[in-house]
Amino acid sequence: MENRRRELDELPDGSLRGPDGVVYRRTPQRVDRKLGRELLADGAVVVTDVYPDGLTLFVNGSAEDAWSRIAPRLVTGRRPAVRDLQWVGHVWASDDGHVLLRFTGEH
Repeated sequence: MENRRRELDELPDGSLRGPDGVVYRRTPQRVDRKLGRELLADGAVVVTDVYPDGLTLFVNGSAEDAWSRIAPRLVTGRRPAVRDLQWVGHVWASDDGHVLLRFTGEH
């Protein structure tokens, strides 16, 4: 699986800068399964943040692979008690329209 660690910088204001220099900022929009599928089909990249791995960037086919593992464990409403790995996702966007799906893992 093609993924890139340490090629993603978290900037002091909390935004993320990808390896291509694109800066993404969090939007208030949460990711649900339908939106995730749509944005992935449009070329969104995926970033996961889970202990102990930290930030991991997935692009192209590896983004779809990551999504296939995340989607069944995606929490879209009120968060239940954590019993196993679960993911909460938000849409992040750049000023020029690039989209990133960031998923925070809880376990």
